[in-house]
Amino acid sequence: MSLIAQKRKKVGLSLRACAQRAWIDPSKLSRLEHGKLKLKVNDVLLLARAIGCKPSELIPELDEETPTSPEESSHDV
Repeated sequence: MSLIAQKRKKVGLSLRACAQRAWIDPSKLSRLEHGKLKLKVNDVLLLARAIGCKPSELIPELDEETPTSPEESSHDV
């Protein structure tokens, strides 16, 4: 289960309710949760707000790596 789905379920949100709160189509949220779509920054921000968590809680790698130059920050979310 994806981290997004875990956080969503932990706060008691159905996929449909979370998608509605995040202004994301439920089928898109499902594809994001199953890794069939790449997670984009805007999606992370919308989902974090809908779930009630920090964006870094949905992408732990954000806390682990702090790039010091633009070349180092070219890593996909």
